[in-house]
Amino acid sequence: MVAVAQASPAPPRRLVVVTTPPAIRSSTAALPAATYRRRRLVAAALLAGLLLAVFVGVNALAGPGPARPAEGGDGPGVVHVVQPGETFWAIARSLRPNEDPRPLVAQLVAAHGSASLMVGERIRLPAGS
Repeated sequence: MVAVAQASPAPPRRLVVVTTPPAIRSSTAALPAATYRRRRLVAAALLAGLLLAVFVGVNALAGPGPARPAEGGDGPGVVHVVQPGETFWAIARSLRPNEDPRPLVAQLVAAHGSASLMVGERIRLPAGS
């Protein structure tokens, strides 16, 4: 390491170069491997935190998608949030696995008003399901 100092107060001004003693230079030159491992770990943790924050922010901005309120707001039953790939048939089979799902599918479609579902949509399931 090289330091520059100015001699004073002799005119004309003159710069003097001062060098750092070798004992001081060598003590900071080589850091232990554990220090580098810690630094990499901290950098990886910061990167993971940043990626998580971006992921959460994007999902918060995107929202659950178009959702219609469940009909019969105060009536009995359970509200179900539609997941990706879910159909009325799959919902009916999960509610009543040992029965024929067709009557329940027809009931769910009639209550919903449409045969298509959107991810994130809330549908009211019949009471006793």
